[in-house]
Amino acid sequence: MPSPPSPRRDDGRVPPVGVQQPYGADVVWADAVVRCAAVGTGTSTGTGAGAVPTLTALPMRDRPGALLSGSCDLDTRPILSAALGVVTRIPGPVVHLDLSAVAFLDAAAVAALVQANATVTGQGRRLLLHDPPYSLRKVVEMFPDECAALEVAA
Repeated sequence: MPSPPSPRRDDGRVPPVGVQQPYGADVVWADAVVRCAAVGTGTSTGTGAGAVPTLTALPMRDRPGALLSGSCDLDTRPILSAALGVVTRIPGPVVHLDLSAVAFLDAAAVAALVQANATVTGQGRRLLLHDPPYSLRKVVEMFPDECAALEVAA
């Protein structure tokens, strides 16, 4: 039996694994939801031994973008990657990423944000970060040249 063709953003088929369309098939890809729980010890997120660290990305209703919540670290890196992949495909001149519900971003997560910003900037658009956690500001202090392109809303 031949394998089905690969899903593409513009053909209305099912999105990649880890991305779900919450409101039906007629919803645009910008309204994607990335929700997953990573299996791990949870010690890297500060949630205690045996906890399951999570990271969720939900579409913003008032502007093009996503709201991240949870922790961005080794345990949730694949989820962050999938979420940022969706975010970089959201149409519009400015894409918003609300980080107000993010407890922690490790250095690799900040690097992923820098890469997502480069992708959006390469398309002639802007990625605007809202309410970043303290950990992002500390990484930016340690690597100012690498993080200079990140734009944080005032």
